[in-house]
Amino acid sequence: MLKIEVKYRPISWLPFTRKVDSNVPQNWGDVTQEQLIAIACLYKSAISDIAFLKVISGLKKRILNKLSDYERYKLMEIFEFVGDQKPYHKFIIRRIELRWLRSLSLSKWSKPGFTLCAPEGKLKGITFGQFIFADTYFANYQQSNDEPDLNKFIASLYLRKDEPFDEKRIQSRHFQIGKIDKNIREAIVLNYQLMHEWLALAYPLIFHTAVELTTIPTVSDDDIAVPEVKRDPNIWIKVFQNFVGDDIIHDEVWAAKPVNTIFAYMTRKYKENARSHK
Repeated sequence: MLKIEVKYRPISWLPFTRKVDSNVPQNWGDVTQEQLIAIACLYKSAISDIAFLKVISGLKKRILNKLSDYERYKLMEIFEFVGDQKPYHKFIIRRIELRWLRSLSLSKWSKPGFTLCAPEGKLKGITFGQFIFADTYFANYQQSNDEPDLNKFIASLYLRKDEPFDEKRIQSRHFQIGKIDKNIREAIVLNYQLMHEWLALAYPLIFHTAVELTTIPTVSDDDIAVPEVKRDPNIWIKVFQNFVGDDIIHDEVWAAKPVNTIFAYMTRKYKENARSHK
């Protein structure tokens, strides 16, 4: 965290100033759930600069309104890290609450809901099967921008405490997840993008950073083509099929293995193949 001091004039036409201190995030590890949601909104241009600064800096809105445009600009510069998707291996939004509808035609809730929890840092506790579903729906959403893919991605990732992954629950929960504020869901997507950057750092032979996946922008007739991240949504299904091969009986055994064990195994095999071809 970084401690900042902000000076402002309580009354603009009087020469005296006041000052206020605040602790602000310096990197993704300092970011709170509320701040992550604000950052996700900023990515989507769904929040004003004042509203964003209020959340990210902890300063009151009336104080921010007293600052000049230049002063607010300099304040925004402190948070340049939000524009860089640096590797981060933890889920900032640790829990989400689900509630159940009595009927699709009614707006009242029939019974108390329950809590879904994020995986531990570095994907600890995630099985290979769970990762395949989560990452596939994530890739689908990156391409389709369809909410069902977004909701199924989150349903694959967030489970009840100590609950084993079961793909059938994706279908039973994604509708309720769709009732969660869209900004919260987009914040989870942003967090997972940071996780992908960490995976590229931890397993460089398997994963690539967003920069490596991004095509070079092309310019023609004064138009700039926006770079797009190219990711094969079926890649993990193909990898799983390669692992299982004809041994269909033991496909659940492979799916239940810790995902980091699989990544370590894949890395070792890549290195062995590279040495054998020298």
